[in-house]
Amino acid sequence: MTQLVVIACLAFDHRASADGLQKFKACLLQCPQVERVMEVCGTFDLIIQGHCEDMGDYTRGMEQLRQPLSEFVTRIETSFVTRTVDRDMPARSGALWLPCKDGRRRVEYRQIDKVVADGDYMRVHVGDWNCLLHDTMGHLAEELAGAGFVQLHRSWLVRIDFIDKLIHDQRRWTARLLDGTLVGVAKSHTQDVLRIVAGESPMGGSHSAKPVPNGDGSAIVTENRMKLPH
Repeated sequence: MTQLVVIACLAFDHRASADGLQKFKACLLQCPQVERVMEVCGTFDLIIQGHCEDMGDYTRGMEQLRQPLSEFVTRIETSFVTRTVDRDMPARSGALWLPCKDGRRRVEYRQIDKVVADGDYMRVHVGDWNCLLHDTMGHLAEELAGAGFVQLHRSWLVRIDFIDKLIHDQRRWTARLLDGTLVGVAKSHTQDVLRIVAGESPMGGSHSAKPVPNGDGSAIVTENRMKLPH
């Protein structure tokens, strides 16, 4: 049987207690029909993607949520996906020529883990090796656009596959990298992070990220990383 794909946009009553809202979000994450929950900025505060067997199943599910919806939600708009169109965008290939002890070393984009601003230079990390490159973050972000990188804030550019977890707490996002580094996500780059959570990468690839409740009520998003050959 073909299932209905449901997209629900919720606006919260910001007079409600923060603790109550966190419990409500955690409750939504436990619903078997819910596939993905995205916190957003703008007209709505939360976007939920889920599925139902039919309209009757959807109506019954909404009825079960009637009490918390009336307590925490001031506006809800629901759409049903009837058709999706996927666009194939292969990862951009290329390389940077990086300074090394005896000259220049050719490093492919997919080998770079992260780029960190270091004064007037950019420190490019490739595994256990790194070097200082005289360049700007803006130019490197443009150079690596479409190659599977995301800018976390003005000083950090990271390959998506190098992100181990995205942690959300108190409306702030933090990325934990595979080397254990914790990097705060700037508000100006939150939408890029949300696209990762939603299963989209800046290069058009597909990621499956499922938020799960943390012990303190925050959300941890675990990435299914796309492996690249080294």
